[in-house]
Amino acid sequence: MSVSRGVLQSSAILALIQLFQKSLGFVSTLILARLLLPEHFGVVAMVMICLMLFENIADAGNEHYTLQKRELTAEDLHTAWSFDLLLKSGACLLLILLSPLLADYFRMPELQHTLQVASLVLPIKALQNPQLLQFARELNYRPVLLLSLIQKLLAFLVTVTLAWLYPSAWPVIIGALVSALVYSGGSYLVCHFKPRWQLQQLTAQWHFSKWIMLRGFIGFCRFQADNILVSRRFDTAALGGYNLLRELSILPAIALIIPCSQPLQAAIARDKTAEGYRLRLSLLLLLLLLLPITLFAMAYPDLIVSTLLGSQWLSYSGLLVPFACFFLTFCLFDLLSNATLATGRSKLLFWFDLWSTLLVVAVLVLIPTAALLEMAWLRALIAILTTLALLLLLQRHCQFDLIRLSGLTLPYLLLALGSWQLTELLIAERPAQPLMELTLRISCYFSAYAITLILLTLALRHRILECQQLAQPLQHGLRWLRQRLEH
Repeated sequence: MSVSRGVLQSSAILALIQLFQKSLGFVSTLILARLLLPEHFGVVAMVMICLMLFENIADAGNEHYTLQKRELTAEDLHTAWSFDLLLKSGACLLLILLSPLLADYFRMPELQHTLQVASLVLPIKALQNPQLLQFARELNYRPVLLLSLIQKLLAFLVTVTLAWLYPSAWPVIIGALVSALVYSGGSYLVCHFKPRWQLQQLTAQWHFSKWIMLRGFIGFCRFQADNILVSRRFDTAALGGYNLLRELSILPAIALIIPCSQPLQAAIARDKTAEGYRLRLSLLLLLLLLLPITLFAMAYPDLIVSTLLGSQWLSYSGLLVPFACFFLTFCLFDLLSNATLATGRSKLLFWFDLWSTLLVVAVLVLIPTAALLEMAWLRALIAILTTLALLLLLQRHCQFDLIRLSGLTLPYLLLALGSWQLTELLIAERPAQPLMELTLRISCYFSAYAITLILLTLALRHRILECQQLAQPLQHGLRWLRQRLEH
């Protein structure tokens, strides 16, 4: 099999794994939102935040380490497995010892025992067979595909069944343990390698892993600082509502938009001489997708929350408006970060991540917020400013013409606003069922936007180079459709 074909097949398998996992995760979240209370989600959120912190600190970076080695030996696999198990076991023990203090600090008594049990996930994950790392190096993801499907399906069934029978935070914790046990145990069924305790290559791996740990800690601080402050300033139910609405808002980004933007990142790196134009075109393509989604979420927060999560979450629906802005910047920041790496400016990105994270944490800590909505808007504003800062930094180095990009984006923003107004006119009377109303508004809004986008792009294709690039796949699609209709 050729390398290119192997990459394509591996990418397809990884996309299938991610699509299945995120789809099942989305369905699980919607079901749990109707079975559990905001207080339960608050405990789960705090447990997952603590787990994420210690997992990032104890991340040996095994996959990155083994991928960058020219030759991978059995000693490398033994060391990677042993080092990861050592770090994760230490993190688990530390988390168990600190759980009473963390429960007191966050004023959440139920956190102590749930955190002690959930901490076992760390060493269980570390026990998975290290031959999986070799499979990733060889672009052999078929064993991982089957294992991931079984893992997610069993964890989903256990979590939802227990939540239905015993509504509390415990079903989610037990589901996480089942997920880790199934994956680690199943890895020994699909792998024949037998790991043993060995630290022969520890020095070489430590020189590599320490930077992975540092970057993981920086990323954690950037992404979870607001959740930690919410847990300190508000009650457990408020944390549950805040965290659930934020996770719901970025779920489309993690599940679909960011994976689909991978070809855009590859296109930026392909031709260094035209990186400015390619970056501008990639940003424009992404904005054409993000703008209508963001505007729709900001226009109908109550309808979306009541339909997807249930009426018990309506008191938190206002958070969806600032989190829609957060969703927009989350996707843009990911593309900009990867574009910075693709153009060979990794050092620049590291220092930007470091200083911007320090600024994010400082602003969140120093500016008092008396209401949950104020915290959400503050987090969204910080996300907007940091994304703009990275955009200006890239403009300085890549010269992609930010003013031109703004001019190209404005007509499509007006199309999204016009589609919203048209939807309001056509659906003036609200249907009795929220699901019916949401379906009608989604159909009307996105159909209007798609039709006007195609017409505008085709109309401008002879005047604007970027529109000419956008029009090519549209013209091919229309030609294919016409041929099918004729036959």
